[in-house]
Amino acid sequence: MELSNYVKIFFLSMLPITELRLSVPIGYFEYEMGLPGLLLASIAGNFLICVPVLYLISTIEKTFLKNKLGERFLNYIYKRTRSKTKIIQKYKYLGIILFVGIPLPLTGAWTGCLASHLFGFSKKKTLVAVILGLIISSILMTLIVLFFKNILIYTGYEI
Repeated sequence: MELSNYVKIFFLSMLPITELRLSVPIGYFEYEMGLPGLLLASIAGNFLICVPVLYLISTIEKTFLKNKLGERFLNYIYKRTRSKTKIIQKYKYLGIILFVGIPLPLTGAWTGCLASHLFGFSKKKTLVAVILGLIISSILMTLIVLFFKNILIYTGYEI
């Protein structure tokens, strides 16, 4: 297996929209990567981007709040995040684990970190919750990928 594929998956999993929800299927089907290395690269990339996001978000927030356009953009993002993260507001760190762990669109580590910041949670506890959520999400994505692989094989499609 090419090392560059692991690097591609690592960086793909860092992106806020795709995260590991897309890096796992792409790595498995497109690059034909084995699951252990694929999951390690996906979880590592998705988690490592959370550290700077979580620790730099206050600085970025201050910069955006210095002008009207930035302030409007942040208010839009914050309003949207608050509306999508009621589970986090209610269950705190368990909510972050569940929010990150359930691989649905617009849920994931980036939004979990942003919600954690908005609700004033501990950064260290948030990182623990995020990594647990990513492990759950990677397991669920693996099951989904294997399910679709078996459906494709069953219907006669060659992989």
